[in-house]
Amino acid sequence: MTSPTGGIRVRSTGRHRTPKGKPGAFPHAFFEASSIRKVDGKYCFVYSSQHNHDLCYAMSDRPDGDFQYGGVLVDLGDLYLDGNEDENHARNYLGNTHGGLLNIGDDWYIFYHHQTNRSSYARQACAEKLERTPDGGFWQAELTSCGLNGGPLNGKGMYEARIACNLWAKNHETGRVDGKRPKKRLEAHPYFTQTGKDREGNGDQYIANMRDGATAGFKYFDFRNNNGISVTVCGIASGEMLVSVDENFREVVAGIPVNVDGKQVTLSARSSISDGVKPLYFMFRGTGAVDFIAFELK
Repeated sequence: MTSPTGGIRVRSTGRHRTPKGKPGAFPHAFFEASSIRKVDGKYCFVYSSQHNHDLCYAMSDRPDGDFQYGGVLVDLGDLYLDGNEDENHARNYLGNTHGGLLNIGDDWYIFYHHQTNRSSYARQACAEKLERTPDGGFWQAELTSCGLNGGPLNGKGMYEARIACNLWAKNHETGRVDGKRPKKRLEAHPYFTQTGKDREGNGDQYIANMRDGATAGFKYFDFRNNNGISVTVCGIASGEMLVSVDENFREVVAGIPVNVDGKQVTLSARSSISDGVKPLYFMFRGTGAVDFIAFELK
């Protein structure tokens, strides 16, 4: 096909699907970033919705119309999962996202991006594996740090902080990186960045400006006999990096004293993480601001 004949007509209707199978009526009208592919003989239209921070899909038997809304494929802040729609308390900072749906072997993945440098125009590419619904659609994917790993990450080894899938400030506050003066509005919030200017290659990304109560989350790790953890940080700060396997820090598995004066240091502590597949959350408690570069599971 070199060009379409006639007008293009897309109708986006239907009901939203959540992982627990609870339907809810959410408006996710078409906005931009559209692409189309065949899924089990049907035409699957992928697009960024009016909310700007999610990728959704609609299905049809035809490529030129009668598309029925299927649901959200991924959202930058895990909004719409478990009923949360609060953009100021998402699981990550919100901006625009674009991407596409791809079949690899027997699996389907959604590719998307989130923001760096508190800007809609600085972006980090990501991917999540999708699960199919009984009627041939897709459940909304949860944000993870696993990408194309095919399962949880190894519970030992060195990981860069840039792979965090969750990031928020004190009291679980986030917000949008677009709109009026986002850098000024979010100046007390953590964010993904790199040394020097934004660039296509050789990026050394890290999480900057983690102040008191700021949290970075990573999902998921397969832990076996873990008994130690270290963090590589910089900045000017004094306090403690708390590590937990739940985002509300009801179960703190390590506390790493932090005292940095502008030089990069690696700090360690014993940890008590039981075996199994779990997430990890790092919260800085103290004064000043920490740049979180990497961590090691031992």
